[in-house]
Amino acid sequence: MLRKYTGNTKAKNLKQFFITLTVLTPLLITIPVYASKPEHIKQLIDTNNCAKCDLSGANFSWKNLLRADLSDSNLGGADLSNADLSGANLRNSNLSKAKLSRANIFRANLDKANLSDADLSSTNLSGADLRNANLTRADLTNADLSGANLNGANLQDANLRGVRFDNVNLQGVNLNGVDLSNADLRNFNFRGVSLNGVNLSRVNLSGYNLRGIELKNANLSYANLQNADLSNARLNNTDLQNANLYNANLQGADLIGSKLNSANLDNADLRGANLDADSLPQNIRADALDYSRWGNTLSGQRKYQGAIAYYNKAIELNPRDAQIYTSRGYAHSKLKNYQAAIADYKKAIEIDPSYAKAYSNRGLTRIEQNDYTSALADFDQAIRFDPNNAEAYNGRATIRRIQKDYTAVITEASQAIRINSKFAEAYNNRGLARFAMQDYQSAIQDYDKAIDNSSGWAWAYLNRGLARAAISQHKDATKDFDRAIEIDENYTEAYYQRSVARFNRKRYEDAIKDCDRVIQRDPNYAAAYENKGNSLLALKKKAEAKLTFEQAMKIYSQKQDNPSLERLQQIVAGL
Repeated sequence: MLRKYTGNTKAKNLKQFFITLTVLTPLLITIPVYASKPEHIKQLIDTNNCAKCDLSGANFSWKNLLRADLSDSNLGGADLSNADLSGANLRNSNLSKAKLSRANIFRANLDKANLSDADLSSTNLSGADLRNANLTRADLTNADLSGANLNGANLQDANLRGVRFDNVNLQGVNLNGVDLSNADLRNFNFRGVSLNGVNLSRVNLSGYNLRGIELKNANLSYANLQNADLSNARLNNTDLQNANLYNANLQGADLIGSKLNSANLDNADLRGANLDADSLPQNIRADALDYSRWGNTLSGQRKYQGAIAYYNKAIELNPRDAQIYTSRGYAHSKLKNYQAAIADYKKAIEIDPSYAKAYSNRGLTRIEQNDYTSALADFDQAIRFDPNNAEAYNGRATIRRIQKDYTAVITEASQAIRINSKFAEAYNNRGLARFAMQDYQSAIQDYDKAIDNSSGWAWAYLNRGLARAAISQHKDATKDFDRAIEIDENYTEAYYQRSVARFNRKRYEDAIKDCDRVIQRDPNYAAAYENKGNSLLALKKKAEAKLTFEQAMKIYSQKQDNPSLERLQQIVAGL
């Protein structure tokens, strides 16, 4: 019997349509990005065998795929969460971005599989063959990798927080940038493994054999490394703050740049290690040469107070080493503690009367004390015991420069350069002599060498700027003064010389700003007031210029600089 089609029927059908659409909309939205082949899905379900199949984006969540053959298959983006893939053959398969969280992949073959960006959190991968697998950026949080073979696998930037690694073979594995914090690393095989940049915060590595391991830039903060063997390990710039290194073997380890704040180093063996920590506990195992080497490292970083502390310990262990006294003397001298420096050099010479470096260093300290006669005698002795002592020749050049014997300066500095062609200080000395003799181009060439063979030496840039200004290269001179100020923002002389260069380039406003910077740093810098006055005068600001000149005249008068005072008096009289 046919039902009559009425308006009510139409309304009812439309209502049903919209209800159906509402129910189906979420399903339509969640259609996978990848379009897998239905026949391949059916084949896998029916036969448990689908090698070289396209199963991308398919949903196999909670499926039983025990010992399935999925070799060379495309499972990119597939949902395999909670699936049982134990014993499955997934060799060469593509599992990129696949969802495998909480899946059972026990003893599966994943050789050369692509698991990049896959979700493997809480997955059972124990005993799995993951040789040469690509696990870049994979999420393996709390996964079980016990007994897995990861030889040659790429785990770069993967998340391995809380992973179990019992009896894992990681030889040749790339773990750069990996997060292994809180991971269980019992029986972990570290042989041949690079762990640069790895996060191992709070891991337990007590008693582990980590000999020769690379852990540069790694995070080992709060890690337990008690009794661990880290001999010859590369730990440059590694964060070891609050780590437990009690009784650890760090012989020959490279710890330069490492953070050791609050680390427990009690009874740690640091013999032969390289480090630049500001201080170490007293009860470590180290020899006098170790403390001396650490002192030299800090001295090279201009951390002279810390260097002296290491030298003190070295001398305590070996009070008959002339080299250590000489090194400590150098650190004292850099801190302007000249009496202590002289005492150390004297002790070094008592221990070894023919130790040339002690004489040359003492000569340099005596220059700082203005004792030029004794300094020359020390340099002569240094050269007598070591004819190739470049420091001594340059020391003599410094004294001759102070005495304005510029020909002798060039002779002595040139000999120092013949011995050491990269001796920046000798080039600078010779440049200063040539500048004084108005040989500006040769002076610039020497300053070039001084700059090339030093790092951030503001004085060399200032000197080259002065030489360039002397031949009216004011723009290039300004660049040198800029660089000197970049290196030392409180370099008063560089600000003043830049103000002069800017005045000569008719950049009067900029010149005034530099003069103000000089005056801010040294209110009694008369020449800065004078150059500011000249700049104001060039801008036709006569009243301001006169006041500035008067301030300069006052300072020149106090300093009894009569030629400068008379010069300004004539300028002011003409206003």
